[in-house]
This record gives sequence, structure tokens and C-alpha cells, in this order.
Amino acid sequence: MAVLRGWRFVGFVSCIIGAVGLTLYPVIVDPMLNTDKYKTLQEYSKIKRDELQHIKRQ
Repeated sequence: MAVLRGWRFVGFVSCIIGAVGLTLYPVIVDPMLNTDKYKTLQEYSKIKRDELQHIKRQ
């Protein structure tokens, strides 16, 4: 296995950090920056408790 030294090590670590950043951006950062889109989505998908039928247990 090759040993990474100098700029190759920095490039390797930068690629790993960049991949993690690209993966986490739509999950963590985007909802914090664009809250209006996610508020409307949450209101649309929220369960309305008054419209649910309650099952009576015997």
C-alpha cells in the first residue's frame, strides 16, 4: 500500500471531507437556510388529529 505524504495526503483528506460535506448538505444545511420550503412541507404532511378515527378497545 502506498504511503501518502505531503500534498497527496492533503488531497486525500480534502476529498474525504468534501464527500462528507456534499452528503450532509441537503440533510442538515439546506433546511436551516431555506426554512420556508420545509415549513410548507411539514404543514402539508402533518397529521390532523381531529380527523383521525379512534378505535375503542373492549
